[in-house]
Amino acid sequence: MYKKEREQLVGICKLLYDRSLVTASDGNISILVSEEHIMITPSRKNKGMLSAEDMIIVNLEGAVIEGSSKASSEFPMHRVIYKNRPEVNAIVHTHPVYATAFALAGKTIPDNYLIEAKVILGPTRLAEYGTPGTMEMVEAILPHIHDCNSILLKNHGALTYGVDLIDAYNKMDVLESIAKTIIMSRLVGDPVIISEENLAKLTS
Repeated sequence: MYKKEREQLVGICKLLYDRSLVTASDGNISILVSEEHIMITPSRKNKGMLSAEDMIIVNLEGAVIEGSSKASSEFPMHRVIYKNRPEVNAIVHTHPVYATAFALAGKTIPDNYLIEAKVILGPTRLAEYGTPGTMEMVEAILPHIHDCNSILLKNHGALTYGVDLIDAYNKMDVLESIAKTIIMSRLVGDPVIISEENLAKLTS
């Protein structure tokens, strides 16, 4: 079932791992493969070593339809995004070092330093801490789901979502790149923002 989507998810997991956007078994990635089914990575397995057969198919209640492993405990966080953003078909949650550094410091990532933030990523919100795999986590992200496509999870990691898996991956890749560039630039001096006038030109 969903052979093409399984292979795509494996490819993205390996890409995330190779790009150091995910470490070992942390994070979880999912695709909305039908109106009734979500494909999600298994719990406690290294993302760089997954096979197509490892992926779990669950229904919207979280019951396993296909797969021999346990689905990620973060499934409720994925479900609430799909429920509230019908145009979203893929979600990436990882713990990238630089973006998570912002989350650990209780800060969000400004969208007026680099053009990628405005053109590709959009605004990033900061969600309060919630225990992973619980409704606390769902309640923490719920206020931000409609306002952005990238959320920093305080003391936890980052979350991006998009119209497809490539879109969600690209947002995570850009999020981490922006976070890293801002942190590195602060070692050199005070980063200079892009003016509102010039930001407006990017989206006009």
